[in-house]
Amino acid sequence: MKKQTAAAVTNAINDKSEDARKDALFEIRSLKKDLAQLEKELSSKKCEIEDPAFDLVHSAFEIFRHTQVMAENRKLTVQIDESLEKASFKDYLDAKGARVLKKPEGWHWISPQGEMHYLGESGDTQAAAEKLESLISKRKKPAAKKAAKPVAPKPEVKKPAPKKETAPKAEPKKEEKKAAEKK
Repeated sequence: MKKQTAAAVTNAINDKSEDARKDALFEIRSLKKDLAQLEKELSSKKCEIEDPAFDLVHSAFEIFRHTQVMAENRKLTVQIDESLEKASFKDYLDAKGARVLKKPEGWHWISPQGEMHYLGESGDTQAAAEKLESLISKRKKPAAKKAAKPVAPKPEVKKPAPKKETAPKAEPKKEEKKAAEKK
């Protein structure tokens, strides 16, 4: 249920961020037009300005406001993801029977054999969950297979050694042939 609620809130925040992004882009385009108009008026010799300062400042403020909303929404989304992750670690610890104790302080888990294991500080649920998972995975390893009865070794059958092949005689070098022909 927590994940569904967090997903709904995150989707609403992302929708608001998308609206703010579109509004900021609209204001940027509007500001470009106002700046182009101001440039025309200032570059002409008549220099008649129709109070564009308010439009420029207002557009710049709106751009700032919309981008600020986007940044805050991004931070909220990150915080929601982090808190959801912490909650999932806590749920895992609770499901496996781990508890936060006051004395000795921190996360502890008592194994089915009655051994108490310290998992970590009470504020560090992620490390505690990881340690618990490693402890549980060590315990779930399959039992070692019983060794089979020793069987008498089979007598080795000796194979005959491979026959050595004689290499063909190398032909005498050309120089030796010429020397033999001259004699």
